Amino acid sequence: MNQEQSFVDRSTGWARIGVACAQALLLFLLYRAATDKVWPATAPQWFFPLFLCGLSLPVITISSLGQMRVSAMLRWLTILALILVLLTQHDWSRRNGLNNGWSLPQGDDRVEFPSPLLFFFSGACLYVAQSLRLAYTQHRQWLGSYPVYFDLSWKLLVQLVFSLIFIGAMFALLFLGAALFSMLKLDFLQHLLRTDWFYIPLAVLSFGCALHLTDMRPAIVRGIRNLLLVLLSWLLPVATLVLAGFLVTLAFSGAELLWQTRHATYLLLSSCVVLVVLINTAFQDGTVLQGSARILRWSARLACLLLPVLAVLALRALQLRITQYGWSTDRLIAFVCAVIAFAYGLAYLRAALAADGLLAKMAVANIAMAYLQLMLVLAMFSPLLDPARVSIEDQLSRLQQGKVSAENFDYFYLRFDGGRYGREALKRLAQEKSLPQAALIREKAAQALSLTHQVPGNQEVKEMPPFEIWPQGGRLPESFLQQPGQKAPNWLTANDAECLIAKTHACDVLVQDMNHDGKPEVLVLDRNNYFGGAMYVDVGAGVWQRQGHVDIQVDDCSKMKDALRTGQAKVVTGWDMLEVAGSRLTVMPDVVKRQRCPP
Repeated sequence: MNQEQSFVDRSTGWARIGVACAQALLLFLLYRAATDKVWPATAPQWFFPLFLCGLSLPVITISSLGQMRVSAMLRWLTILALILVLLTQHDWSRRNGLNNGWSLPQGDDRVEFPSPLLFFFSGACLYVAQSLRLAYTQHRQWLGSYPVYFDLSWKLLVQLVFSLIFIGAMFALLFLGAALFSMLKLDFLQHLLRTDWFYIPLAVLSFGCALHLTDMRPAIVRGIRNLLLVLLSWLLPVATLVLAGFLVTLAFSGAELLWQTRHATYLLLSSCVVLVVLINTAFQDGTVLQGSARILRWSARLACLLLPVLAVLALRALQLRITQYGWSTDRLIAFVCAVIAFAYGLAYLRAALAADGLLAKMAVANIAMAYLQLMLVLAMFSPLLDPARVSIEDQLSRLQQGKVSAENFDYFYLRFDGGRYGREALKRLAQEKSLPQAALIREKAAQALSLTHQVPGNQEVKEMPPFEIWPQGGRLPESFLQQPGQKAPNWLTANDAECLIAKTHACDVLVQDMNHDGKPEVLVLDRNNYFGGAMYVDVGAGVWQRQGHVDIQVDDCSKMKDALRTGQAKVVTGWDMLEVAGSRLTVMPDVVKRQRCPP
C-alpha cells in the first residue's frame, strides 16, 4: 500500500457516497415516521431492526468497500443484518411497553426505541466484529497476524472518531455562517439548520464522506494513531502508580471501607478498563514495546500484575451485593464485565510472568478476548442470558424462600426493570395464595401493575389516601373498575389509573348524569390542581370509555369543593353541538378565570 494514498479507486468512492445517500434517506424517513407516529415507527417489530440496521450497516458497508470482494461483503452484511434483526426482535418482545432509560415523555401514542444498552453494546460489538472480519479477509485465519489486527482496528477507530469530529466542525461552520447572515437580516441558513430534511441528510452524508476521505490517506490516519498512542502510553506509569498505591493502602486499611461505598464494583471495573487500554497503548502491535523506555516496559508488566487483583476485588464487591439483594439487571451486566476483566487479568498475568519479559503472549490473548466478548454480549441480549429474565427468576426465588419479606420485596423493580418477565411475574403474584402474607403480596403486585411510569429518582411509591366520591355517600358503578383489559382504547388515563387502582396519585370522583340519559357518568378530577379531569361513559355491556375532558373555571376553590361534596352540582345547558356531514363541531366557552386550588 502506498504510504501517501490508498489504493481505493474512484468507482469505490462513488459507491461509498451512494451508500451514504441511501443511509441519509432511510434515517430521514425513519425520523419522520417517528415524529409523525406512523408506520413503521408504530410497529416496533419493524422499526427496531430498520433503525439499528440503518444506523450501523451502511457504515460497515463503507468500511468494507475496497477492502473485501463484493460477494464476501454481501455475505458479511447478511450475517450482521440477521443478528441485528434477532437482537432487536428479542429486545422488542422482552419490553413492557416502556422506553426504559430514554426518559421520554409518557403518552399512549409514544414511539418506542431500542433500549440504550442494545445501542451501546451492539455498536461496540459491530466495531470489534468488523475489525476481526477485515483482518480475516487479509490472512484467511481466525487467529492471524496480530500486527494486522492492531493496524486495522485502530485505523477504523480513528476513522470513526475523526468522522464524528468532522460532523461537529461542519455544523459549527454552518452555525457561524447562519449568525453572520442573520446580521444582514437573512435567516435562510438558520431556517435550514432547523429543518429535518436538511440537517439529518447533511450529518449522515458528512459522516460517510469523512470515512471515505480518511481511507484515502492511510498515512495521515496512521500518523494520528501513532501520536495518540504515544501520548496515552505515557499515562500508564501514572495509572500504575495510583492503582498500586491504592492496593497497598487497601491492604493496610482493610476492605470494609471499600464495600461500604456501594459503588465499588463500578469504580474497580473502570480501573480495569483504564489499565487494559493503557497497557495496549504501550504494547501496540507487539514490536514497539521492545524499543520503549524502561519505565514503560516495567509499568506495563506491573499493570498486568495489578489487573487480576482489581478484577477479583470487583467480583467480590459484586458478590456481596448479590448475596444481600439478589441479582438485578445492572448486577448481571456488571458480572459479565467483571468476568471479562478477570479473563483479561489472567491472560495478561501469564504474559507478564513469561520468561521473555516482552508480553508477547498478549497478542493471542487480545484476539481471543475479542471473540469472548462477542459471545458474551450476544448471550446477554438473547434469551440465553437475558439480564431481566435471570434477575426476575432470582428475585422471585428470594421471595418464595423467605429471604426477603413481602413488605420489602421490590415490586416496582419487576414492573419497570423486569420487562415482559417482570410483568408476567407480577400477574402471577397478583393471584398468589400459597405464600405467607399472600394477601399483601396480591395487593402490592396489583398496585405495581397499575402504574404506567416511575417517578425519576423516587424508587418508593407512597400510597395516597383513598379517593373521595362526590356527592358524599355516592358509589362508583359496579362495572367501572372491572373494565376488561387495562390497555383497552379510551380507558383510564395514567393519572386516573394511579389514583383509582394504585392509589399513588390524588384525585376525586364525581358521579353525575351529564347527558340526561338516566345513567351516571364518572368524572375523575385531579385533586392536586383542579384544572380538570376526564369523563368516562358507559357505552353498554359494562364497557366504559373516556369520552371527554373536564375543564374547570373556578372563582373560589373552597366553595366549589363544599358544593361538590354536598351534591349541589347540576348539569347546565350550554352551547349546542353542530353535526355537519357526520362530523361534530363543539363550541367551548372561553376561560374567564382559572385559579390553582391547593390540594
